[in-house]
Amino acid sequence: MNKTKNILAVSFGILFASGVAKAEFKAGSLTITPGLLYQTNYVGEFTGNTTNKTQPTYGADINISHPTGLYLYSAYKKLENYPDAASVAAYGTFDWEWCNSLGVAKNINSINLDASYENCYVDKKTEENTGTLYLRASYDLNKQTTVGAAYARDLTGPQKYATTPVRDVLEDAYKAFISHDLGLAKATLTYGQSDNFTQFYTLGLSKEFMGVNFDLSYWDVDAEGFVNRTQPKLVDRELLVLSVKKTF
Repeated sequence: MNKTKNILAVSFGILFASGVAKAEFKAGSLTITPGLLYQTNYVGEFTGNTTNKTQPTYGADINISHPTGLYLYSAYKKLENYPDAASVAAYGTFDWEWCNSLGVAKNINSINLDASYENCYVDKKTEENTGTLYLRASYDLNKQTTVGAAYARDLTGPQKYATTPVRDVLEDAYKAFISHDLGLAKATLTYGQSDNFTQFYTLGLSKEFMGVNFDLSYWDVDAEGFVNRTQPKLVDRELLVLSVKKTF
């Protein structure tokens, strides 16, 4: 584990120092874009759910796209979400996840549409394979401002949290956002809801610098409607999450 952290830390250091601009590799009509990822916390995009508030997440991804709009996206993440022995015994180490998405993205004038299916393999006792359908749309009001919405449908099927079935309340999730380019950075305000599981607000600032994209987001998550309210990690929380990504 320490070896993996050291390798990734050195890799990020080299990337920051080099300042190499984003590049894309061509393979016939395909465009291949690999990247490295880092997050201070692992947070669910449509739920705000996290079981880890202290340890970072590392990873790598690759996107393969075609001029027709078809794309294949794959991401591997190294996680540390269950640090206590009791949680490891009950749910597994949850040390990693590997997600693969097949989708199509289209731009029609100022409208951006994206539909994809994602399959994830998760290192976890209670759930090893998940499937999710995503629908996303955004509209560029002008050069500085964009509004958008997204929908996620969990297709995995019933799952239990301890003895309580929770997958049925996680099937549908929604979010809407508005972003505006402030010049020095882009600001984004997001509202999300996941059935009776959580609702959340986020306020984020993103900026690309020396070929690296930085995103700092504040999350205000309300999970009082969760079916099992005895878990303090899943009730009302505020998080400040830094995400860093380098594509090359």
